[in-house]
Amino acid sequence: MKKNAGFVNLYSKDLSTKKWPEDTNFLIAFWGSVFLVLILLLFYGFALTDYFKESKKNKLLISEYKELSVKDKELLSLSVKLRNLNIKSKALTDTIKSLNTLFSGKVYWTKFIEIFSSYVNNNVWINSLSIDKMSRNKKLVYVQVQGGAISLKDLNKFVENVEKDNKNVKVSFKVIDKKGVVYYSFGMNFTFDTENLK
Repeated sequence: MKKNAGFVNLYSKDLSTKKWPEDTNFLIAFWGSVFLVLILLLFYGFALTDYFKESKKNKLLISEYKELSVKDKELLSLSVKLRNLNIKSKALTDTIKSLNTLFSGKVYWTKFIEIFSSYVNNNVWINSLSIDKMSRNKKLVYVQVQGGAISLKDLNKFVENVEKDNKNVKVSFKVIDKKGVVYYSFGMNFTFDTENLK
């Protein structure tokens, strides 16, 4: 051992003068290992970066999916409500159409009775009155009347009144003598135009 300026050198040789071994195989293996480690670190670094990016995207997609799922449920609920409303609307529309059909074909019978009553004078009475719709023309109705009159003059006046407003008036009558009381029993039919009721 050499004593040198207050410290003891434990090495047999001075390392500061030692050179790196010049073994070519060793250098190739060493630097190859370093290079391989660096490549692996870079690869894993890129892989981890991609993983975190994809993980972030995946979390965003899951969040969007949850929002869309909630909206989808809301839309499905609205769709069911809309379908139910459409069913109710269709039922209401059908009902309105049916009512319109009924109203369009209706006859204001009270007004008809009022008009018909104006034909009848004091000495004529009505026993029965029937009204039937005509299939050929929906505006026209077929009216049949059974009744009686005290005199032929009263019956003729009644027939004239009916003929003023109506078409195809046909009358048949016969004389009835009931225990000395003489009157005229008649049957009448005619076509009445419901346009007169409007």
